[in-house]
Amino acid sequence: MKILYVTQRLPFGHGETFIVPELEALLARGHELLIVPQLSDDPILHDDVGPIMARTRMLPGAGRIAGAVLRSLLRQPGRTLGAFWRLRRTRLLRRMIANAIATAQGIWLGDLARSWGAEHIHAHWAHLTATMAMGASTVSGIPWSFTAHRYDVVLNNLLSDKLRSAGFGRFIGRHMLEVARSLVGPDAIARAMVLHMGVALPPLRDHDVRAPRVPVVLCPASLVPVKGQRYLLDAAASLAARGTTFELWLAGEGPEESDLTRRIRDLGLGDRVRLLGLVPHAELLQLYAQREVDCVVLPSLDLGNGKHEGISVALVEAMAYGVPVVSTATGGLTELLEDGAGVLVPPANRDALADALARVLGSAELRTQLGRAGRRRIEQDFDVTLVAGELVRRFASARQA
Repeated sequence: MKILYVTQRLPFGHGETFIVPELEALLARGHELLIVPQLSDDPILHDDVGPIMARTRMLPGAGRIAGAVLRSLLRQPGRTLGAFWRLRRTRLLRRMIANAIATAQGIWLGDLARSWGAEHIHAHWAHLTATMAMGASTVSGIPWSFTAHRYDVVLNNLLSDKLRSAGFGRFIGRHMLEVARSLVGPDAIARAMVLHMGVALPPLRDHDVRAPRVPVVLCPASLVPVKGQRYLLDAAASLAARGTTFELWLAGEGPEESDLTRRIRDLGLGDRVRLLGLVPHAELLQLYAQREVDCVVLPSLDLGNGKHEGISVALVEAMAYGVPVVSTATGGLTELLEDGAGVLVPPANRDALADALARVLGSAELRTQLGRAGRRRIEQDFDVTLVAGELVRRFASARQA
């Protein structure tokens, strides 16, 4: 099957790493892919996108986009005007302008899809990338669908109209589907379904005997307020005061870095906490494969107005390697870690987080139990080969509709 994927930036920038296993799984199944990022002005920072780069086509400049719209108006005025008419329920002027630009880009994309022979168009994110894909589908007649993540659901940029237009809308967790249910009508939500973002399942190594070392807790997350690292540092100070032996590694970068650095100094944690910066994805997975990490923690917060964690792919990846995880009962994390697949604590609670980490670090038996339970959850619900198979089935059904 020939599938055109619309991304926000991938393969450029350092985001959207979670899409890579899905694309690789589709390629492994023999499908042809063409990837079109909406934005391509960032450098290539991923370490695993060689095959994707070879299949990437960048959007042209404004002049060529305008030319594509004009040609489409002359060739098929009804469909072209219809693509812009779909935007009529946009509420904010700045969003209307952004949607109009994305629709114009989508008209160019529709020409590309037709000339390439695409059988399906799929967009990641329900915001402007989905607007592009909807416009491309409207002018080309090629069916389309989208994957909704988190902020893009809360933003509610024509979510009802996109669900009605698409073959289906995929939500990556139950929690985000419930958020969407409160925003759109019953006819629209009927076209929605839950299908998680998948990861490749690595082979598990035997638990070989290792030389004693200081236990390592890793937090792989951007240094932004919603990730809650400041509460993790408070919990680390509590653990240190109890005499617990550990190292805490923060893998990520972001605007909170200077504040967190100052907090590490003020709490006297300089000999226990390491700021690793942005760790390449392959290196992060290698840490799990080599069993250099004893526990992964994500102390995410709910900041209100939809600012909370979805289903964290960072945790999913750690669980796939059998690494025990500790996190907070926010957003989609409860869905991921329910039934003992990980340890859940209340958000913004230093003492509960410290207690949970102390239990995990203090018991090899508990770490093994959690690691196995987490791996089973990933095998059942997040295996990218199964996810890709279900996506292709949905793509084919959309063609026949």
